[in-house]
Amino acid sequence: MFKTESRYMTRKVSEEIPLEINILLWNLIDELNVEKDYLQVFELNPIGEGIVEIIHKQEVPEYKSSLYIHSEEIKENKKLYAIDSLEYSTLMFSEEY
Repeated sequence: MFKTESRYMTRKVSEEIPLEINILLWNLIDELNVEKDYLQVFELNPIGEGIVEIIHKQEVPEYKSSLYIHSEEIKENKKLYAIDSLEYSTLMFSEEY
């Protein structure tokens, strides 16, 4: 699940999410030490002064973690889904699902 050779993102994600954060989100999935759900959820919440909280969660099995990064480019709350269809994985905004 979430094979590294078949990963895609929507055009909107490509335009609005910095490449460094995009890579970080995929790395969080790769480093997950529990069984991976086909749907990974990421919430990016700016909390002031260039600090962004990233909440990573899945439903089955239940998992949730958060970390803080520095980014001046994320100005508003964003929710992204990484969805695995076995053949490929796609990173998209929740409203694109």
